[in-house]
Amino acid sequence: MSGPSTATDTVSSLRERLIDATIQLLSTEGLAALTVRRVSRICDVSTMAIYSNFSGMPGLLRAVGSVGFAQLNTRLSECAISDDPITDILVLGFIFRDEALHKPELFRLMYATESPKAEVKLNRGNILSGSGDSDFENFAESFDHVVRATQRALDAGLIRATNARAAAAQFWTGLYGFIQLDMAGLYGDEGLTEVLLPSIVNILIGMGAEPARVQQSVTRVAQLVLSPSQDPVTLT
Repeated sequence: MSGPSTATDTVSSLRERLIDATIQLLSTEGLAALTVRRVSRICDVSTMAIYSNFSGMPGLLRAVGSVGFAQLNTRLSECAISDDPITDILVLGFIFRDEALHKPELFRLMYATESPKAEVKLNRGNILSGSGDSDFENFAESFDHVVRATQRALDAGLIRATNARAAAAQFWTGLYGFIQLDMAGLYGDEGLTEVLLPSIVNILIGMGAEPARVQQSVTRVAQLVLSPSQDPVTLT
């Protein structure tokens, strides 16, 4: 538990402590454990601190989700742009999955279709509009990495699609569905090679990508991301 708050606590540092405490509670006990009282107790402050800094639990959850998207955006930003947009799309997907697996409860708050509390209404945004209407800061920015990689693939003539944002959403839809089932343990140890990569490959080929070119990208990603003990994935 953190030490007692003092007069030297600034508003920003207290906000950060409350956000950190919420993330800690999320990671150890899950969404169901989140209450104003539990979070304030971790920080050794009154519950009024949450209301004065975030106007209550909805504001706190929006701030926590924004931090989650900021962290995701940072990870995706660190992905170097290569000369192969298809490889870049696949690598971005692996980073997204890695963040979800390491921060599953935060991921559920960020992307769940329902709010963690019945009284909390969260607008998670519309990735097809790109309008930045989400309650979470950095939501649109994190997805735009995939949109830009997809646009490069379109510009290079590697795939065909009506627009880059809709095509990127198809990749993300398949990835999100896989992650949900993977976190539930429904794929065992073979999900990456038997389900995730083949499904993304099928989407790419459905968009007109040449199978041989996709195979090159898959092999490259396997070497970059998968452990040395795993064999490169081949198309069937």
